[in-house]
Amino acid sequence: MRSLKRYLILILIFLFILVIAGCGAPSTGGQPTTKKITIEGYDEPMIGFATIGQRTTGGAGGEVVVVHDYFEFFDAVYHADDTPRVVLVDGTITYTPSYYLIDPKYLNTINIASNKTILGLGDGATISGISIRIGRQGDPEKNIVIRNITFENAPDDNISIWWGSSNIWIDHCTFKSAVDSNVDITRQGNYVTLSWNRFENVGAKGVSIVGSDDKLSDDADYLRVTYHHNFFNGTAGRNPRMRYGIVHIFNNYYTDVQLGPNGTCAVRALVEYNYFERVQIPASGTYNSPPGFIVFSKEDPENGDTNIYIESGTPQKNLPTLDQLTDGINYDFRDRADEWLNISNWIPYNYSPEDPINLPSVILEKAGAGKIIVKYE
Repeated sequence: MRSLKRYLILILIFLFILVIAGCGAPSTGGQPTTKKITIEGYDEPMIGFATIGQRTTGGAGGEVVVVHDYFEFFDAVYHADDTPRVVLVDGTITYTPSYYLIDPKYLNTINIASNKTILGLGDGATISGISIRIGRQGDPEKNIVIRNITFENAPDDNISIWWGSSNIWIDHCTFKSAVDSNVDITRQGNYVTLSWNRFENVGAKGVSIVGSDDKLSDDADYLRVTYHHNFFNGTAGRNPRMRYGIVHIFNNYYTDVQLGPNGTCAVRALVEYNYFERVQIPASGTYNSPPGFIVFSKEDPENGDTNIYIESGTPQKNLPTLDQLTDGINYDFRDRADEWLNISNWIPYNYSPEDPINLPSVILEKAGAGKIIVKYE
């Protein structure tokens, strides 16, 4: 009898160990229990200024969070938490003023933290009625990726990159109406790439500003921005409007625009291999003063032009010269003249521009939200 009790006790102990070890858990049928993110469709690699510096990886390697509403989105991206994180946006994120009554931190402007990737799930998500800000005064953010999102009805800019924030990649997004611009890079924002985006029905103020004030001459050491394979369709202005930095604009498609890239304040802008269709002034370094420097060919700055113009006006090239490196008031870069005059050194990364004759079909086919498909399964 005593042996039987001992035997039953041993059986109970063995069964308890099995339960603790999980051996008694229900079968998953051989299916993996972890999900992974896959991106299908026209998934293109990151190139441009976002590859420079500390490089841009977003939340790669961090936890994955799926968000469905404003509050979940806010908690996943808010500036106080720099933890690497991939945020998958499912559906539409909207804001209503009543959220402020719940907590005053819930505003129609959200400050995004460093080390985040924001991806629209499926064939794209929407952020409506919310302005995204990257950086605050004295608190720059870095290493942020935003892809496959449609932005609309922003109360200010759709996206602001400023106050020294750096290494930002905005890719395969669609930008619609905003009270101000769609994407502004100002106040020493740096190492930014905008690729494969669509800008249309954007509102009266236009698309993008690089550098916000003639007086901020220190911006000349920052504001490194690349625009490639974007569609500027009937946009009002700021396509982009540039001051001080180095801006590379290649393989973009412009249609029904009054003024294309427009540079002032000694900006260094290489505008090459683009397609301009029905654009009144395709590009200018002298449209406003003080002048900026607009070049249409890196290989032959003086005589070359790699862009295509269809039913468009005459572009206004402006090569850098020593006498234009000061405005007599806000800046004087003449002691650094080589940085401006050596055009071949403006762009520090490798890239392979495609023949602009193909851009209308290529960009209409591949650019914007929904042209990549994000799966999490």
